[in-house]
Amino acid sequence: MTSIVETFRYAFTGAGIFNWLHLGYSAFVTLVLLAVGIVVFNKVQKSFTDTV
Repeated sequence: MTSIVETFRYAFTGAGIFNWLHLGYSAFVTLVLLAVGIVVFNKVQKSFTDTV
C-alpha cells in the first residue's frame, strides 16, 4: 500500500518516491489476492447466502 500512496504523492505533488519495482510488487500482490478471492467465492457461492 505504501508504494501506491507514494506514487500518487509523486504524481500530484512531485515529492516522494516512484519505483517501478515496488509498484509492480503491489500490483502482483493485488492480482494474487483477487484470484484467491474469486476461487474461494466460486467454491462457496451456493451456500454463501445461507451462511450470511
